[in-house]
Amino acid sequence: MSKELFMGIDIGTTGVRAVLFDEKGYEVSLSYREYPMRSSPDGKAEIEPEVVFKSMLDVVKNCIEQVENARNKINAIGLSTQLFSLVAVDRYGNCLTNVITWADTRSIKEAGFIEKNFDCMALYRKTGCRVEHPMYPLSKILWIKNNHRDIYEKTYKFVSIKEYIIFKLYGVFILDLTDASATACFNIHKFVWDEDVLKEVLGVDKEKFGTPVECIHVLKGMKEEYAKIMGIPRDTPLVIGSGDGILANLGCGVFDNTELSSTIGTSGAIRTAVDFPLLDKEARTWCYCFTRDKWVAGGAINNGGIVLRWLRDMHVGEYSKEAMEKGFNNVYELFDSFAKEIRPGSDGLLFFPYLTGQRSPHWRADARGVIYGLNLSHDRRHLVRAAMEGIIFNMFMIYNALVEQLRNPVRKIIANGGYAKSGVWLQIQADVFDKEILVAGVEEAAALGAAFLSMVGIGAKRMIKEDALPAMRAKRPIEPIKENVEIYKNVYRNFIELYNLIFKNSVEVKYERDNN
Repeated sequence: MSKELFMGIDIGTTGVRAVLFDEKGYEVSLSYREYPMRSSPDGKAEIEPEVVFKSMLDVVKNCIEQVENARNKINAIGLSTQLFSLVAVDRYGNCLTNVITWADTRSIKEAGFIEKNFDCMALYRKTGCRVEHPMYPLSKILWIKNNHRDIYEKTYKFVSIKEYIIFKLYGVFILDLTDASATACFNIHKFVWDEDVLKEVLGVDKEKFGTPVECIHVLKGMKEEYAKIMGIPRDTPLVIGSGDGILANLGCGVFDNTELSSTIGTSGAIRTAVDFPLLDKEARTWCYCFTRDKWVAGGAINNGGIVLRWLRDMHVGEYSKEAMEKGFNNVYELFDSFAKEIRPGSDGLLFFPYLTGQRSPHWRADARGVIYGLNLSHDRRHLVRAAMEGIIFNMFMIYNALVEQLRNPVRKIIANGGYAKSGVWLQIQADVFDKEILVAGVEEAAALGAAFLSMVGIGAKRMIKEDALPAMRAKRPIEPIKENVEIYKNVYRNFIELYNLIFKNSVEVKYERDNN
C-alpha cells in the first residue's frame, strides 16, 4: 500500500477506537477496546484513567499492525475525546481521582447551590454552558471540594481525560478550546478561563487548569516508551483535536449552519457549526468554541442508545439467543425487527426516556423515565418502538430550539452514530422531523473528524467545505412517509402535553444546602 495514512483516535465514555484512513478519508483499519464504567446508586459514573490510557496504546498498536508497513506511512494522528470529563492530578500528573464522566450525578447538590447563589443566565452568556447542571466539571470540582477535601487540597490541576493522556505522552498540561469550553469555566468570547467563574464560584485561579490551545495544535517528541509500544515514530505529529461530538459533526462534513448533524450513540445530540457564539435567550442549547472563528452550537440528550441497552440487558440471554436463531448479528437488529412490526405511535404507548436525567432543552437532571399508556395489548415490540420514538421526540425538541435561533434555513440533516445503522429508527426520525435524513458516509465520524484535523494541522488541508474529504459525503437519503408524518404530528403533540404535565411544570427538586 502506497497511500498516505492518517489516524483518528476516539476516546469515548465506554471504549476507545483507533482508525486508519487514507488521504480521501476512507477507512483502512480499525481497532476497538471497551472498558468498564464504575457506577453506584449514589450517581457515581467513573472510568479508570490508566485503563483508558493502556487501552488507547493497545488499539493504536493493533490498528497499525493490521496494515503492512503502516508505521512509516502515518503522516499525522488526530485526537477525539469525550467531553465533560474530570480528573484531579498532583504536580507529577498522578491521578488523585478516577475519570469522573458526564454521566456522574453526585454533584447535583452543588449544581443546585450554583443555581441558587449565582446569576446562571449571565454565566451562560459568557460560557455557553448551563453552569447549574451536574454534567459539567464546574459542579464536580465543588463536589470534590465539599466531599473529599484531602484530595482537593492535594490537587495541582483539574484536567480532562485528554489532558491526562497528553501529559502522559508529552509531559505538558494543554487542552483544546472545546474541551476548555465544556468545563463551564471558559469564556467563549475571549478564549480565556473566566475569572468570574473561577474566583466567585470555585474560589481558585487559572493555574488550577491547563493551557488552552487551538484544535490544530501539533505535538511532537512523544516519550519513547509509549511510541515504541504503539509502534509509531516518536516524532509523528499528533494534533490535539477536539471533543468527540464536535468531531463527529466535522466528520459528517458539517462546516456551516446550513447543515446539522444528528448523532445517537450512548447519548445523542443535534449540532451545527456557526460563525459567532449562538446563545439562546432561554438557554435551551449550548455553544462551545471550536476555533477562534468557529463555534459549535446544539443540544444533547443523556438517553440515546443507552435506553435500548437497558431494554436489552433486562433479558440479554433470551434476546441474544433469539437474535442468533433468527439470523441477526446482534440484539439491536432483533429490536429493529420488533419496531418494524408496530405501527407509528406504538398504539398509544409513550416512552419518556429519561433514565439518567435530561439535558437539552429543559435541563432537568432530576427527570426520570416514564412509560405512559400501557395496556394489555402492548408487548415487548411496542416498548422497543416507543423507546425509539421517545428518543427521537426529545431530539426533535432540540432541533426546534436550535432552528429557531439560526438565521437561515437548514438544508441538510446528516445522521451518524449507532442509530444510523437502523433503518426503522432513521425512518421514525424522518417522519417526526418531516425532513429528509441523510446517512453519513462514514461510520466512525468522530475518528474521521480527528484525522481530518490532523491533516489541517500539518498543512495538508484547510478547514473549509471545499477541502472536505470524499468520505465525508452523505450516503443515502431517508425520505419522510406522508401518512406517518400526519400520525406523528398528533403523537408528538400528545407527548409534549404530557411532558409539560409531568416534567416542565412540576415542582423543582429542592436541593439541600450544607450550612455547617
